[in-house]
Amino acid sequence: MTQQTTQNGSTTARPWRPIGEVLVDAGVITRNELDEALAEQRTSGRRLGEILIETGRISWLALAQAIGDQAMPGIARVAAPERPFSETPEDRLEEVESLLRERQRAFIELVSTTELLRRQVAQLEERLSERNAELARLKQSARERD
Repeated sequence: MTQQTTQNGSTTARPWRPIGEVLVDAGVITRNELDEALAEQRTSGRRLGEILIETGRISWLALAQAIGDQAMPGIARVAAPERPFSETPEDRLEEVESLLRERQRAFIELVSTTELLRRQVAQLEERLSERNAELARLKQSARERD
């Protein structure tokens, strides 16, 4: 169940909606496309969003917006982009390759950011360890004075 705020400020329970229904209601995919993806999901066990993205029916942005709509219904959303891929195989291949390059760049950026964060965490843990040791020394010297 999700909450919906009414005009007078009260909240009412709204039933949770499957992501496929959110996508259909938003006009991002058709009911037929959803049914096909659900059939694929039943046979493969993969996530619906993953299937829809890999088949070119939706973009990552459309999925993210649908998840946002699912979590917080009624919040204004950016208009869904047009179909992410062209109809001709050559153009579609070029677009898919471009998306893969973009995903690769994003992955490399994520890896480098993760590594930077690991180093920063290690530095913070080292400082914390030093401060804990200093605090233990101060406590010990305070006990010795008492």
